[in-house]
Amino acid sequence: MRIEFYETIDSTQRRARELVERGDRQWDAVCADHQTAGRGRQGAHWHDTPRQSLLVSLILWDARLPEPAGLVGLFAALAAAQSLEAHYPDLPPVQLKYPNDLMIHGRKLGGLLTEIVEGVAIVGIGINLGQREFPPELERIAVSVWQAVCPHPPAPLFPGVEEGATDAPLPRWERGVGGEGNIPQPERAQLIESIYQNLLHTLHLWHTSPLQVFTHWQARDCSAGRAYRVQDLSDHPVGVALGIEADFRLRLRLPSGMEHSTYYVSAV
Repeated sequence: MRIEFYETIDSTQRRARELVERGDRQWDAVCADHQTAGRGRQGAHWHDTPRQSLLVSLILWDARLPEPAGLVGLFAALAAAQSLEAHYPDLPPVQLKYPNDLMIHGRKLGGLLTEIVEGVAIVGIGINLGQREFPPELERIAVSVWQAVCPHPPAPLFPGVEEGATDAPLPRWERGVGGEGNIPQPERAQLIESIYQNLLHTLHLWHTSPLQVFTHWQARDCSAGRAYRVQDLSDHPVGVALGIEADFRLRLRLPSGMEHSTYYVSAV
């Protein structure tokens, strides 16, 4: 897999769009240590700490897209959850909040943004990996992989291991984290490759056995009970999520008591 790396960039998504618009196929993904203009869904700003997040845009050059194409974002969220759990075995189960947020214990671990440019899907992914702490406005709603796996900083030495020893087995998380939570580039490259391959597999599975994809997603779904604004009804009511349908529409109960299923919602 060919990954273009930047120390700092305005937006990996902007760079990926540029590559697709030019028909430049030399890269399959764009990754950065830090973004100055990263964004989430509906234009929200995405906070990141340099070298402590996975910030990448995947370019699915020749992938057969589902219908509607926006389902790619949901499938990418599933692929990311699977890859994170495989890479960090001590990580608690990663849940999915419709349409494409990664959650642990009710806090946001990451999010995805999908765009279709000239028939090519570009999937922007932001995942908190090594952050020890977040700004005050985010500390109650965000979580990182490090916080989920190591809620307390590990002791500098393991019991019975003398300082300077090099053959002590390190916990899985500690093998992949540099100083102050920085994530080495090779570590992020491994995650990107895993997510990319899992996503391609999920897209293939959707076209051959869609019920399997639905079952995998539903097992992680934590959307029920959450409030969403319905975008495809004229008065944009706020409904309460009941669950997802097999075609991945979200089913909601509206203020009127009626139920409505749709792809077009925004979390409140």
